[in-house]
Amino acid sequence: MSVLITKIFTSSLRCISARTVICNTFGDSVPVINKFLFNKNDIFRIRQQVSRSYSNDTILPTSMALDNTSLPLKKKTVHKKTLLEDVSHKEGHYLTLAYATANNYDLKALREGLVNQKLYEPETLKSQDLGDVVVAHAVYSIGHEPREIIFFREGAVVFWNCTELEANNVLDFIRPFEMESYPNEVVNKEREVMTYEYQVNVKRCSLHESSNCFVLVPNSDNSLERYTFSHAMAQSARLGAWEARLEALAADVRALSMHMERDGAAHVDKKVVVRKLGELFSLRHQLCLESDLLDTPDFYWEEERLERLYSHTVAYFTIPRRTRVLNERLSHCVELLELLSSWAADRHHVRLEWMVIALILAEVCFELLHCYERYMWNDSGHSGKQLAPTLG
Repeated sequence: MSVLITKIFTSSLRCISARTVICNTFGDSVPVINKFLFNKNDIFRIRQQVSRSYSNDTILPTSMALDNTSLPLKKKTVHKKTLLEDVSHKEGHYLTLAYATANNYDLKALREGLVNQKLYEPETLKSQDLGDVVVAHAVYSIGHEPREIIFFREGAVVFWNCTELEANNVLDFIRPFEMESYPNEVVNKEREVMTYEYQVNVKRCSLHESSNCFVLVPNSDNSLERYTFSHAMAQSARLGAWEARLEALAADVRALSMHMERDGAAHVDKKVVVRKLGELFSLRHQLCLESDLLDTPDFYWEEERLERLYSHTVAYFTIPRRTRVLNERLSHCVELLELLSSWAADRHHVRLEWMVIALILAEVCFELLHCYERYMWNDSGHSGKQLAPTLG
């Protein structure tokens, strides 16, 4: 008994000594265990410290939050067009109109038509790199300033010093030479209106944004500068026509999405969806591959002054941003239509599966019928065999 008490006393001493050594060695870490046993005020203090450290580690810096504000918003960019009533009618200001009427012009037939009409004389610019352009000057002059029309193969025409009535007459004249013409309401709505003037003390052409006016050099050959301004205006008019076309397609897509929202299902024909997808892909092909909206045309690479003039005019019409937004909206419509296409394909697959199930059920029914007929035949034959000896 005394031996047992001695062992218990010895083990107790060892535990006390070991605890003392631990407290002396890790004096700073042991109170951590007892921190949560303090009074209520200490607990709130610890909670504040923990929350502050957590917030400092996770909340982004203010500078990064400000950087995120520079990200472009995916919203429609509305180009504020200049109205014909808003242009300046000052002395020495002349009207410039740009229309996009079709996807392409047959320039060869158009040139022949102008020659046969004998109202405009087709000419060529000095540069040999501009083969897809026809420049026509009016044979009969009105006033001292000549009238000039620039036709682009891409389906746009720009009038210099022409009235709206004359422009409408020319648009009616070129209608037979158009390929894939645009509706008249789109042509008139998406036109671009500017003015131009000559300034005496100017050494080079420029664009005045505040007055919506091109400034030309008097008594000088401004043919290439006119072409540069016309090219930018034609690009803006074409882009406006494509935006109007996308508006119509987006309205159709919106109608389909409303059916999905209301009915919980997409009751659409796959041919209709594929046709809409084809129109969207055709529009994207024209925008990204057939046009020069995504990059500066090659003609301006060797003409620095014309390149600066073209870039300034394109920026004035907000063409880069409108092109980017148009691409984003096209992508959104394509995604929705691809979803509808997959939905229609799934419906077709489900219909085929049900047809297969119906055929299998029909085969099972026929097989059961055959089994029943064989069973009845065997039963009747067995009964006949049993009746035969009895009758004998």
